[in-house]
Amino acid sequence: MAVGVGMIGCGAMGIGIAERLLRQSPDIHLLGLNDPQESSIQKTRDRLKTDAKVHDDYHALLADKDIQWVMIASWNCFHHEQVLAAFDAGKHVFCQKPLAITAEQCAEMYHRWKRTDRMFNIGFTLRYSPHYRKINQLLRDGAIGKIVSFEFNETLEFNHGGYIMGDWRRLTKNAGTHLLEKCCHDLDLANWMVDSRAKRVASFGGLDFFTPENEKYIQKIGKNKEGRSAYCSWIAHSNFGPMVNPFTSDKDIIDNQVAILEYENGVRATFHANCNSAIPERRMYICGTEGLIRADVLTGELQLKRIGFDTEIETLNTIEGEGHGGGDEILAKELADSMLNGTEPSTGLEDGLTSAFTAFAIDEAMDTGKVVSLDKYWALLNE
Repeated sequence: MAVGVGMIGCGAMGIGIAERLLRQSPDIHLLGLNDPQESSIQKTRDRLKTDAKVHDDYHALLADKDIQWVMIASWNCFHHEQVLAAFDAGKHVFCQKPLAITAEQCAEMYHRWKRTDRMFNIGFTLRYSPHYRKINQLLRDGAIGKIVSFEFNETLEFNHGGYIMGDWRRLTKNAGTHLLEKCCHDLDLANWMVDSRAKRVASFGGLDFFTPENEKYIQKIGKNKEGRSAYCSWIAHSNFGPMVNPFTSDKDIIDNQVAILEYENGVRATFHANCNSAIPERRMYICGTEGLIRADVLTGELQLKRIGFDTEIETLNTIEGEGHGGGDEILAKELADSMLNGTEPSTGLEDGLTSAFTAFAIDEAMDTGKVVSLDKYWALLNE
């Protein structure tokens, strides 16, 4: 059975998933494109070698009866309206993370989805990584007993941090907070590993490095072998126009944050985010009643040790393929399976909602200096 697909938003992430998706089956056809920037449309045409129809208005794309699935990879601030419109048009939806940029938007998307029979897949690519799937399997198999506490982080390589501070993601009106935009992946993974929802959270953070007085580090570190300046070397331009100086940009996001989470099942966790790291990590350190798991998706190394006098550390290498710990290709394969065979997605709207609510509560705790309960967020689903 042939499946027609439309793309709303033609950024790098959207193109990357679409490219992998179209390789999965000749029965999946890209029929429509919508993006406000002509250059993004042209990049999509060139890379995907497609003659899909270009729509100036995403509503026109949604009106195409030959399109059954819509892939939404627009700026985060547009996810809410575009997903709701897709549901109203009777389309199945794949949407890049995060779900939306306010709790009220997320709740409305949840209520609208519950009134449809449409499938929804959120782009939590790391959920598909063999690395994290192995960790989750070990936990479910009782490899370290019951989880008691753990720590996890996302510390970005300094040029990656500079990119975010100069790109469209630097403004919360476009992307939401840094925690929501960049770390919703990590919160989703934590929720999945713990198999519970956060009950209450606390947090501290701020913008302490990417400030005008630290612009001197661009010159101090110098240029790389390709002649690109430190903190500005990822790309010369972004989808927001020319990338601005990350130290003097008009951003309103933070560059470092720590959080404490207590889950409904009693597990406690700490999270650390930083946008200026010499050794980037995406690490988990999980302590259980019978052992410990230590893992970093960036290296692919996963270590397991049982508690005991003579136990030894078991080391596994979990990297299979490129892109988000090998998750990109598997996501595309499973998305194709959903499109062609109606298989329920591995990650859905409820996962996106839980991750987003957790992020909103953590940021509220940072802004207010208080321990924040998630009860009021979950209450939105009863309204």
